[in-house]
Amino acid sequence: MQKIALVGTPNSGKSSLFNLLTGLNQEVGNYSGSTVEKKSGIFEGVQIVDLPGIKNLFANSLDEKVSQTEILKFATSGEPIIMVANAMQLERSLLLFTQLADLQIPLALVVNFKDDLERLNLKLDVDKIEQRLKTKVILMNSKSGEGVDELRTLIQQNKFEVPTAFYRSLYEAEKNGQFINSYQAVLAANDNLEQFEKDYTNRQQLVDGIVAEALPKQAKESAFLKQTTSIDKYLLHPFGGILFFLFVMFLVFQTVFSVATYPMDWIDGAFASLSSFVSNTVSPEWLADLLSNGVLPGIGGVVIFIPQIALLFFLLGILEHTGYLARISFISDNFLQKFGLSGNSVIPLMSGWACSIPAIMSARTLDSEKERLAVILATPLMTCSARLPVYAILVALIFPNEYYGWINLQGLAMFALYLLGVIATLLVAWGLNKIIKSTFRPLWTLDLPVYRFPNWRNVLYSVYNKTKSFVVEAGKVIFVISIVLWFLASFSPHSSEFIQEKYENHPQSETLDLSAVELEYSYAGYLGKVIEPVIKPLGYDWKIGIALLTSFAAREVFVGTLSTIYSIGSEEEDTIIGRLKNEKNPITGNARFNVATSVSLLLFYVFALQCMSTMAVVRKETGSWKYPIYQFVFMLVLAYVTALIAYQIL
Repeated sequence: MQKIALVGTPNSGKSSLFNLLTGLNQEVGNYSGSTVEKKSGIFEGVQIVDLPGIKNLFANSLDEKVSQTEILKFATSGEPIIMVANAMQLERSLLLFTQLADLQIPLALVVNFKDDLERLNLKLDVDKIEQRLKTKVILMNSKSGEGVDELRTLIQQNKFEVPTAFYRSLYEAEKNGQFINSYQAVLAANDNLEQFEKDYTNRQQLVDGIVAEALPKQAKESAFLKQTTSIDKYLLHPFGGILFFLFVMFLVFQTVFSVATYPMDWIDGAFASLSSFVSNTVSPEWLADLLSNGVLPGIGGVVIFIPQIALLFFLLGILEHTGYLARISFISDNFLQKFGLSGNSVIPLMSGWACSIPAIMSARTLDSEKERLAVILATPLMTCSARLPVYAILVALIFPNEYYGWINLQGLAMFALYLLGVIATLLVAWGLNKIIKSTFRPLWTLDLPVYRFPNWRNVLYSVYNKTKSFVVEAGKVIFVISIVLWFLASFSPHSSEFIQEKYENHPQSETLDLSAVELEYSYAGYLGKVIEPVIKPLGYDWKIGIALLTSFAAREVFVGTLSTIYSIGSEEEDTIIGRLKNEKNPITGNARFNVATSVSLLLFYVFALQCMSTMAVVRKETGSWKYPIYQFVFMLVLAYVTALIAYQIL
């Protein structure tokens, strides 16, 4: 199968074009020998490979080095490349194109964001660009699909052209008497700053001339400034911009809680009814019990949070695709410098709100190894989507679902928890900046994209893929754990006569259900009681201890575990929150999940590193187990101490 690479600078719309061409027919993996994500899909019988964004072939970050390596592989094999350029930042894109042209491989140039040009009444002279670059140029709008038919014809008829080399002679070299590829010579002298500066200056002068002919610079600049300056005057303000960002994130969490409540209640009730139906209709009895008290409550404990997670991904996607996320990097740079980070760290850190795994992997875009390591080690303190189910349950137990004006009390509490995670992340990054020694300080640069309406296709693709990944990955773990927990909670090393005797002699036998005693003397009960002395000062009993142990595999398992444990002996149609609210402390008779215990649990999950997958990724990205081990121990101690203090005070 023919292979075509998509290459482009950041903010060129390359991923939008990839989604347009391949749709849902995509595969995601890792490049050989690297943790950098690899996306490929099929279009017209051709494999399209979406390479990570790259500014130029002098690569610094891990992402750019992977793209550099893959581009050189295409140069060796002679397979074609589609270069995607941003019409509003054409100079930067064409600078990379001239480097690709010097590789003398088949190329085509797609100039994206035609809609931006039209909105600003700008006309790009495509013919002049084709004449200067000696390659096929297609003007596209990847949002609407305009221009895709022309691109389809180019791919079907294989009309890629080898352009004229621009500055190939700068890199012509011989090794052992044999001529080597120009960019193999670049790789051999990649640290030659003088050579790079000479190359950059020559190419920039060439590109400026091409763009001046095809798109009058003065008209473009005035149109661009007219669109962006008036908005950025407020959003990039060093103080007002930060306040606006906090306000935006506050609105995001208010929306997540307010809108998602209704489908969550429906899902919760539906799973409770389904468990009741299965219990009354399925046979044999042991299978009905397994499904109704094990599998369904466990899976329901994950599915119920799909509305919240999908809505959070959707809103964050809007911020990214409008161009606002890049502004957050800009306004936060001076602030983050105080913690040893740069504005470039914002994107990986905010990605941690979705999942620590891709967030940690995205830290490879950072040029500074010191900053990259600090981000990798601090990011798990950002509130990921796996914490969201835990927070949602515990917040609902502490605060009523009430409004003060338009402010939802539970949404305000959730915002505070996310803010606490951010503060902890920054403090840890500051500490790591003092510990990690490095003299390398790269120059921080940022391309601010044009403000535009979101590409809804890309936003929805992202929501679908990320939500699917959460449900599938969490669901597989919870499915297995639910079955194991049901077995441990349903069987005992003791005889039924022994349990009956314990029940009859129990101090609260008149008010206590037999199933509670059966659970206490089950295998799960004994497992929980092993760690109960350690967690009792935090306000937890052996049942909560079981959930803590299982959730070290993945945080979201906590809710599924509690749902499975407390479904034993509960009313068949009880909801998850109803079961937890009804749980009593057998000694005091008070609610088990009171304010003190619930706050203690919240703080424990704010700080604890309960995700084996995250530890595995940290080991991959750092090349050593010492970092994830240090990370795990530090966060566990921090979680235990803060939870202990909170419970004892409250």
